[in-house]
Amino acid sequence: MSDTKKSLFKKGAYVYVEGDEDVDDVFIVERGAVELVTENKKIKRYKPLVTDGEIFGFITALIRRPRMESAVALKDTVVVSVNRSRFIYLVQQNPEIAIKIIRYFAEELRLYDEMMFSLKETDSSMVPEELKLFNVGEYYFKAKVYKYAFYVLSRYTELYPNGIEIDSARMMIEEMTKSGVKKLPEPVKSGVYKLFPDGQMIFCENEPGEELYIIKEGKVKITKVSDNNEILLSVLREGDIFGELAIVSEKPRNASAISIGRTALLPIRKETLSWVLSKSPGIINKIFMAISQRIWFTYLNLEAKLYNKPITRVYAIAENRLLQDNVSLKSKEPVVMNLSIEELLRAAGVSGNAKDQTAGLLLEDTNLEFNFGQLTIRNPSILLSRANFYKSRDMMHTQAEAAAPKEKQKRETAPMPEEEPIDLDIGESSPSRSSEGASDSSMPGQDNFEEPVDIDEDLKLPSQEINID
Repeated sequence: MSDTKKSLFKKGAYVYVEGDEDVDDVFIVERGAVELVTENKKIKRYKPLVTDGEIFGFITALIRRPRMESAVALKDTVVVSVNRSRFIYLVQQNPEIAIKIIRYFAEELRLYDEMMFSLKETDSSMVPEELKLFNVGEYYFKAKVYKYAFYVLSRYTELYPNGIEIDSARMMIEEMTKSGVKKLPEPVKSGVYKLFPDGQMIFCENEPGEELYIIKEGKVKITKVSDNNEILLSVLREGDIFGELAIVSEKPRNASAISIGRTALLPIRKETLSWVLSKSPGIINKIFMAISQRIWFTYLNLEAKLYNKPITRVYAIAENRLLQDNVSLKSKEPVVMNLSIEELLRAAGVSGNAKDQTAGLLLEDTNLEFNFGQLTIRNPSILLSRANFYKSRDMMHTQAEAAAPKEKQKRETAPMPEEEPIDLDIGESSPSRSSEGASDSSMPGQDNFEEPVDIDEDLKLPSQEINID
């Protein structure tokens, strides 16, 4: 089988569809235009239009995960598909191209990160970078996590000696010093490696970044302060890479990194990155994989949290957990996950009065079993069907709300019609309840929910791909 293939997609044809698990290829537009679209219109794409010479589909291909979007030809378009392994090999031979792709990755991830955290807090785009850094230090100071506060506030005073909050920062540092907190030691150098003791802040969010790191030994937790809480984003292990975003995007760190246990790191400085990539092309793949995974997981969680109804968010989160555990949504085999009903509701942001109602709906679902902190999904393909049902209903409700003001305006400006006789004959059938007014419990009968039906892909998508090799 050839590593590359050239095809013509007629206008309106799909190159691939959202959720597609056939992800072996990366695509390059040779001539034409491709639009990247998602079912959830609330998610803003970083680059929704791909034109001559541009690449698409590489994030999901690199990590072998279902497609994040659908790719549609806006006009007759010639597309070159390149096998994943061949694509990585070609990029490894050209570090400058690799850095451009990493920079693209970084900007896309930042966009999704910003959208994710804007769901919890007011718009911070107008807050100066120096205040963002100070606010992180102040949070740790008030939380009495002094070793992190000392690091962050010390960096603030170094970077902004005439800053808006310089007096407050110095006062807090002085108070911590009097209470016995000492300046944190610099990491110990051992050959090309940097050694960090347990619990030391390697860098903090909102400070400039000059190095990326590869973990040789130990673990590193990645955290972010949001909505006056510290959020654990991930725990990285031996061989993982972190800190790459800041050195390729010319923007401050978007999260903090803290050592877990004794940790040995290999630092790579910004100015030597291109040279290192040319000498060690395998690092390119590591960086690609690390950022692609983070983009994909961030995107899935963002998508889930943008649904309006609590029950929709819960099923979307459960669906995402299956994907993160590499379980095919087409599988019909039982899956056991370490996830309690409380954790599932919390992950979906369900609280207040909606919490009991949503929990009740989950407990009524015969495809789900919650037991001692574990969730058993008896048939993932049924969970997929139910998730799609709720998502479709959620989007219909959103569209109806968006259309309501226009319809109201149309009714108010339309001429008053002449009165018509009222027809009271409604026959033997009763009107059905519209999806717009349906409650969360309007799911088809749980016990009688039909097995998903396999649909011929040719019936779903325009089959207008023409092989022109």
